[in-house]
Amino acid sequence: MTRLAYAYVRVLFILETMLFTGSLLLHASVIAGGKEAGAEYGPILFRGTIIVGVAATAFIKDGLKWIDQIKSCPPWMWKGALILGVYGLLLLCLPAIFPAGPSLPDETLTVSGVPLGFDAIYICILCSVLWSAYLDKSEVIKRVQKSIIVVAFGAVAFLPYRAGYLPRPNTHKGG
Repeated sequence: MTRLAYAYVRVLFILETMLFTGSLLLHASVIAGGKEAGAEYGPILFRGTIIVGVAATAFIKDGLKWIDQIKSCPPWMWKGALILGVYGLLLLCLPAIFPAGPSLPDETLTVSGVPLGFDAIYICILCSVLWSAYLDKSEVIKRVQKSIIVVAFGAVAFLPYRAGYLPRPNTHKGG
């Protein structure tokens, strides 16, 4: 059972690493002027970050202990994750901070940049579980069970909607 639990955490870690890499490349592309790529792939990566991130939140220590948890990673890793988290929050708050400033024609910079911080923090959380032994084995097994329940619930709610079994809101504005 323990092997399966850690295999599940490794899969989440790999998915988060792939999401982080994709988000980083996409954000660099948007900064370089690739707004079309950001508009097309940004929402997909953002959804991926939410889906995998929700599964990874089961491994966060309760309360504010998550900060100690990510600090169990190498210093360059947790400092980078926190910097990217602050950067993502700044991107999110930029329109409120500078309402009269230059407006972006679309939110591609925000949509491509916000997931960076979340992915980096989730990577640190999962890294602390895998290599820092932040959680003991019995706690990892319990948290894997919770994570699988959340993933199963999300799949049950999401897949029928995507398959067309659940009604979609009418978005046509015509008479």
